[in-house]
Amino acid sequence: MGDIVRELDPLFNPRSVAVIGATNSWNKWGYSTFSSIIQSFEGKVYPVNLKEDKILGRKAYKKVGDIPDDVDLVIFVIPAEIVPGVMEECSAKGVKAAVIITAGFRETGKDGRDLENEVIRAAKKGGIRFVGPNCMGIWSASSKLKAYMFPFPTIDGPIAFVSQGGNVGGAVVMSAFKRGIGFHRYVSCGPAADIQIEDYIEYFGDDPDVKVILTYIEGLSDGKRFIEKVSKVTRKKPVIALKPGRTEAAAHAILSHSGAIAGSNVIYNEAFKKSGVLRTESPEELLDLAVGFLTQPLPSGRNVAIVTGGGSYGVICSEYCETLGLRVIDLPEETIEAFSKIFPPRWSHGNPVDPAGDRNFIAYYAAPQMLLELDQVDSLIFMGFGSISGFTSMISSSGGDHIFFQPSTDLFSSITGIDEIIAEVLIAIKAGDIDKLNSFMKPMMPIISSVMGTNPDTMDKFVSMIMDEQITRDVFAELIKIFPGFLIDGTVGIEILLEKFDKLVSSLLFSFMKKYKKPIISTTFSESAPILEGAAHPFPTAEKAAMVLSKMVEYREYLERVDSFEDPLKYCTILNYEFN
Repeated sequence: MGDIVRELDPLFNPRSVAVIGATNSWNKWGYSTFSSIIQSFEGKVYPVNLKEDKILGRKAYKKVGDIPDDVDLVIFVIPAEIVPGVMEECSAKGVKAAVIITAGFRETGKDGRDLENEVIRAAKKGGIRFVGPNCMGIWSASSKLKAYMFPFPTIDGPIAFVSQGGNVGGAVVMSAFKRGIGFHRYVSCGPAADIQIEDYIEYFGDDPDVKVILTYIEGLSDGKRFIEKVSKVTRKKPVIALKPGRTEAAAHAILSHSGAIAGSNVIYNEAFKKSGVLRTESPEELLDLAVGFLTQPLPSGRNVAIVTGGGSYGVICSEYCETLGLRVIDLPEETIEAFSKIFPPRWSHGNPVDPAGDRNFIAYYAAPQMLLELDQVDSLIFMGFGSISGFTSMISSSGGDHIFFQPSTDLFSSITGIDEIIAEVLIAIKAGDIDKLNSFMKPMMPIISSVMGTNPDTMDKFVSMIMDEQITRDVFAELIKIFPGFLIDGTVGIEILLEKFDKLVSSLLFSFMKKYKKPIISTTFSESAPILEGAAHPFPTAEKAAMVLSKMVEYREYLERVDSFEDPLKYCTILNYEFN
């Protein structure tokens, strides 16, 4: 166990917690903080209050020294001027770690900085490592400790996040929850008077349950130390940073908010580049990029192919890719000829591949594999696939907690053999054998039936009518009635149909990523991010898809420079979960 793990483990895995300033007054932070902890934490919790005998039904103590048992962690929710004295008591008690939610220190000027230095001296007497001050608390999934001053909804997941901004951190945590994204650790660290941002990153780097690390930085105390520590972590897992301060107005706001010196934007860019940190531009980009790393293999280069259901979005996507340093390659002549055999004459005849409204969805979903087979294609952007998810979310509602990245074993077992089936289809496409292409649907029936929840005979009849274009609204309505689970009060539950179809195509993309070890970035045609589930995690815009892909390329190139690149699947949690 490394030094940083020994020092910070009592913070993230305490056996007991004392809340100094816990209260029964619901309009005070001591109430919400104490309430948050007792609702989640499974260890011992002690309220400390000079005036009250019981807090929320639990015996209260006048001082931390009065607590009869050992205390690993203390949470401070008391006025700033009395924190140094109480920290002295904690050192005498043998407390190991602390979280100082209290504000009123360096961000207020010289007097506040002097007060903060008193706290640091008091903590060092007992070897206490502390978070803050002026922070919003922490979350640790391993100990189910939710020590927030505001009760953010949080679920476990493969991400760790340390933020110098409480509002930014809280907004990211809540946005993540809405998207089904979980955190294994979250720290609102404030100005980081004691434990530095690079210390948290080092600790997260040694945590096997953390796959991606996020950070919001307003200022660093020691840039050289940051580079030395973080560069060791980025060789093992991605570190993604949001760092404002490009403008004078932002630098001034940082100084008044956290008391940090924003520093030169150029210097920070160089520090991030040397340490392998990926810099983003917004809180949502932190989440988007985390999702990219957790669900995609690393690209081997900058060459991109695009499949789009509409030409205009293909144009937009191409522009974003080129702007961000990706190459939208020219397709080989033989590939263009193969597409010309399965698409109508009006198709785009190039990259982006646009079937121009062709109704042959079999060809549309065979196109990605044809492109992924090309050695010169490093990654694929599949536009519009996520629109199915978008339609589903608009017309249906769901309840309960979201579970992040837990693919259904029975769903993915149903795609066994799909690679061989599609390989045969590709041979037929390249040979111009349209009859064989249509017959692709027949061996797919067991797979489709498994996902759709019906029997192969029904599906066979249904699909054959589609292929012959015999289907009508009335016939469809009759057929759908015999599909189990599709009726709601005697009417067609179309949202269920869309969800089933969504999972089917998700399974196809999942198998493509597994086979080719190349990223497939899918998108919706809307501005809203879908809830993440299963294997496909579409991004809301072409701009975000291109951004994620470009940053993944940047990280791959960094790993190659430092000679630590191993396997393109190393950072891809979804594929590793199911197959490695």
